[in-house]
Amino acid sequence: MLTPIDVQAKIFKSGMGYSKADVDSFLTNLYADYGTLYKENMELKDKTNLLNESLNRYKDIEKSLQKALVLAETTSEETIASAKTNAAVIEQEARVKAEAIVADAKQELENIRSMTVELVQKYESYKSQYKALASAQMELLSSDAFNIELTKVDSLVVSEAPAAKPVYQEAAAQVAANAAKEAEDDMDETVSMEDDTMIKDIASIFEK
Repeated sequence: MLTPIDVQAKIFKSGMGYSKADVDSFLTNLYADYGTLYKENMELKDKTNLLNESLNRYKDIEKSLQKALVLAETTSEETIASAKTNAAVIEQEARVKAEAIVADAKQELENIRSMTVELVQKYESYKSQYKALASAQMELLSSDAFNIELTKVDSLVVSEAPAAKPVYQEAAAQVAANAAKEAEDDMDETVSMEDDTMIKDIASIFEK
């Protein structure tokens, strides 16, 4: 491409043909116009180069953004998948723990039920023993061993001391009362010990 300097330096041969003055005038005008166009063209080329550079930078940025977007999508999918996996693991662990707790609770309930049945059986046994003991004590109190014949006591009293007879009768009655009281105390002590044992067994259940 001709430059303005090339146009200005152009020399035409003299001879027959165009007028030299006209050619020089035309070349002068052409130089000026061409110089302006050439300058504008160079400026446009510079601007085009700048635009191309900016465009390339934007393309690089776009590529980087696309890579980042793809990476973000991939990471998001991996994160979601990992979260689902972790959630499934946590859910499974929670289910296993819950089943273990329920199983332990059922076993504890069964143990309490068994202990309750055992205590009820012991209570029934103690009650039967108490009834048997009470029956035996009542039979003992009704036996001849606790029957004191006042006539025999009276025969030992001297006839000259009639006032002493009530004393012996009172003594005999006191002996009988003491024997009955002793038998009753023995029976109450036995029952109390058995009741204390049963109460302690029941209390031990609730302490657990």
